[in-house]
Amino acid sequence: MAHINEEPYFFSKANQAGSKDRYILAIRDSSKKSGYKRLVFHSSKRDAGLKAMQLYVEYVKSNTIEDEKSSSYTPTTVSKACKIFMKRREEGRKDTCQIHSIEQVTARFKNHLLPFMGKKNLRDITVEDVTDYKKYLQNKDLSDKSVRYCIDEAKEFFSYCVEMGWCDRTPFDSTFKMARPKPKKNRIPGNIDDYRKMLQKGWSNPINHAVSMVCFFTGMRVSEIRALKKDDFEPYYNNEGVEDCVVLHIRHNLTNKNKEKSPKNGRERLTVIPRWVYEFIHPVFLFSKTNLCFSNTMGRRPISISKNLYHFRNELSLVIGSSVDDVKDSGIDFHSLRKMFNSMMTGTLSSDIRRSILGWTSENVALEHYFQVLPIHYQQILDAQKVLFDENAIDWFKSNDILDLSLEHRQTKKRRSNKT
Repeated sequence: MAHINEEPYFFSKANQAGSKDRYILAIRDSSKKSGYKRLVFHSSKRDAGLKAMQLYVEYVKSNTIEDEKSSSYTPTTVSKACKIFMKRREEGRKDTCQIHSIEQVTARFKNHLLPFMGKKNLRDITVEDVTDYKKYLQNKDLSDKSVRYCIDEAKEFFSYCVEMGWCDRTPFDSTFKMARPKPKKNRIPGNIDDYRKMLQKGWSNPINHAVSMVCFFTGMRVSEIRALKKDDFEPYYNNEGVEDCVVLHIRHNLTNKNKEKSPKNGRERLTVIPRWVYEFIHPVFLFSKTNLCFSNTMGRRPISISKNLYHFRNELSLVIGSSVDDVKDSGIDFHSLRKMFNSMMTGTLSSDIRRSILGWTSENVALEHYFQVLPIHYQQILDAQKVLFDENAIDWFKSNDILDLSLEHRQTKKRRSNKT
């Protein structure tokens, strides 16, 4: 009995002569006589899967819009229209988006848009209403980024309503302007050597030193570093074919309000750090009186992002010979180390591995093949990390203790202040 493919779509290489990089996509469609809609597309072998999925999503979306236009039901209130929109949006994107991302968008509609204008007539919404909606969001103490997301999603909703014929025009017309911050220039001043020099010396606070080392070697978000627990580090020593390293389990992130959540990508992921990095930062864990790796100097609370960022900028300003204000105005923060890590790994690590260890979550990334780092990838990551420090620098870290460096730094600073 022939095997029947139950997948919503599949694709195969075209076998005709001269059909290099030519594929045939078959999409299940009961309205077609053969039961399939066939599309021909050109792509490299590496990108064929991504291209096929994109074509499938576009085809489903176009058919859904046609079906919806033929529907006779017309919702009257914002609440009724929004419920239909959210349901169809979830159905249309469940195969292309992370579940975590879909739930996040739906929650913003339920928590903000519906409470503010859910009972209003869809055709009566004006530009003044959306301006008031923006003020309403800002008064809820949401971040500027969250406000922009809510506004953009509301614009998408009203554009959909116009497309469906539920209202005549969208209130988000050219008269409504959503102010957006200008992109910061020179986001990463100096170069990789500045970061190396900054880390290859003693800091007055060893906790800040260790946090920066983790950020530099893993590209982790600072919210994920704050949430690291002592059992998230798993030694991986004496394994054939892999250098001694420590596996880092990224299971949570910790918000500014110290609320623990899942990582931004909605799933646990793994990365590794060289053994010498772990042994250099490990003494700092002793400061913490909780299960967290990095606590404040009292050892009872998670590290403060603002305080750590202040010290980080101070250290960098000394290295590059600039003022703290200049570093601050350049937009330097812990995310700069994450960007630097990604830049250094480009061309050294495959995009799949970088995507997995950095936890990228954009829709374009979700469309691509997403996989979990496995032991077979550990050595590749370790080899790539070798570009961050040369052998002399590694020897320096191995021969120094982070706590002794901190003490020496404070004593030197005290002697200088006494002289002045």
